[in-house]
Amino acid sequence: MKLIKLEKVVKIYKFGENEVKALDSITVEIDRGEFVCVMGPSGSGKSTFMNIVGCLDTPTSGKYYLEGIDVSTMNAEELAEIRNKKIGFIFQQFNLLPRAKAWENVELPLIYAGINSKERKNKALEMLNKVGLLERAEYFPRQLSGGEQQRVAIARALVNNPSILLADEPTGNLDSKSSIEIMQIFKKLNEEEGLTTIVVTHEPDIAAFGKRQIRFLDGKIISDTG
Repeated sequence: MKLIKLEKVVKIYKFGENEVKALDSITVEIDRGEFVCVMGPSGSGKSTFMNIVGCLDTPTSGKYYLEGIDVSTMNAEELAEIRNKKIGFIFQQFNLLPRAKAWENVELPLIYAGINSKERKNKALEMLNKVGLLERAEYFPRQLSGGEQQRVAIARALVNNPSILLADEPTGNLDSKSSIEIMQIFKKLNEEEGLTTIVVTHEPDIAAFGKRQIRFLDGKIISDTG
């Protein structure tokens, strides 16, 4: 069974009387344990693809199966549950709470999951250790570099033991050294723990970290290599 399977997925956005076809009959499969980089210029459909895979959006038509379950017909509440249990998100903006310490930012998904406070903190510290930031656990975001803030965001994405790690332009706000460090963390998580990792990027040197590269243009997949 494929972890991710999209069948003829179309996504149309309406702006008044105008329609934009962001995805044009996309069919693609991703196995458990893959490291995929999704590329393409702005407006090519790569972020829409990511939003559908991450259950942040639903197809206009076509089917999306996640772990064999048809999620394309789920309601908002069902999609929220899938996101919380199965998907770890990382964005270009780190989306950290400025008045919360590093470990408090990491524990947030566990609060929604109803985990007790002691277990939450232990798990948050464990995840910070995994991304090499345990010694910064008591720091606030303003005391951390951009690369360190993104590592906190990765730890937060991992804390619920997701099936899939989705990263949308995760190095977009970072210098080249920090970008490489972040991608090496993804590579290590993928190789050592088998975590399925999907990274959206427009940078070829970042995409090179993936074992597979899918390239979008005008809402279509124009190449799929690796």
